[in-house]
Amino acid sequence: MIKKIFFIGILITFILGSSSYIHAQYRQESGIKPPAFERVGQTGWQFLHLPTVARNAALGDVKCGLTDNDASAIFNNPANLVDIKNIDAAFSKLNYVADISYTTGAVAKNFGKWGVFGLSFANLDAGTMYRTENVYNEELGITQRSGDLGTFTAGDILVGISYARSVTDKLSIGGNISYIREKLDDVTNENWNADFGIFFRTGFHSLRLSILARNFGPDTEFFGFSEIYGLPQSVRMPIDFRMGIAYDFIENSKGGPHKLTGYLEGVHPNDGPERVHTALEYTFLKMFSLRAGYKFNYDEQGVTLGGGLNFDMSGIKGRIDYAYLDYGRLKSVNLFTIGFGFGK
Repeated sequence: MIKKIFFIGILITFILGSSSYIHAQYRQESGIKPPAFERVGQTGWQFLHLPTVARNAALGDVKCGLTDNDASAIFNNPANLVDIKNIDAAFSKLNYVADISYTTGAVAKNFGKWGVFGLSFANLDAGTMYRTENVYNEELGITQRSGDLGTFTAGDILVGISYARSVTDKLSIGGNISYIREKLDDVTNENWNADFGIFFRTGFHSLRLSILARNFGPDTEFFGFSEIYGLPQSVRMPIDFRMGIAYDFIENSKGGPHKLTGYLEGVHPNDGPERVHTALEYTFLKMFSLRAGYKFNYDEQGVTLGGGLNFDMSGIKGRIDYAYLDYGRLKSVNLFTIGFGFGK
């Protein structure tokens, strides 16, 4: 017992320490404070950072430590797919800033001793935009914006497969491999990426630990560049590592109607500062849920709120989740998820 408490204490210290890691970079012999935008803007495929599941989004984008998971775990920690008993499907719609629409879907099936297999897709639609060019005005000696020269579109597509299995009754592992494609007018970029997750029940009451590595893939270049678009540039993947813990302060396993869970997650991305996500989730009668979270060390993001409803309809277990995300000067963002579980 003492060893477990000691280990948990070290883990919590590590996660909390990640939030202050960036500040440690300020300590230079010269005494000059480095810029706060360190590493920002050095990767592509930014749609992979967008919130994908309403439950997680309402919990401060926490992806580690959740229980009672469904097919949408593919977009969070694929190791949690083992919670699926038979067949499950989930679909989400994000109304993002600048009229950007992001739709995702996932389906998974438990094959018993063979593990859980899943399929997923995601589509980001940036909408229709007006095309312009910079034109040099010889009389004024300056470059000016041209008039509208038609329209163009941009977007991203992801198609993936997933697998998860229980190693023991306390430990599960899982992963995703996905094909991704980005299009900007006539310019395209294709790649693949992989995610890996571990979920562990410590045995110390309800304490759970998770480790997650996301968006691994090779560097790529856009195809179709010309004098208009410029020279090809290398595009890096937005890799991030996460470690998190979760604990049920109030458990309903003994027949009680209430459940209250706390979450704490440290995030180490390769294109921004270290961050911390915290959240609380309250569930009543395993039917109604209220969620709140906060995201530390972001420029515009912070408070997250949401709720969920679970229902049983002729043997089909359904759920509806909603998340409200505060994006500061970019206004608010709304995310909806609907899911269905089939069979016992």
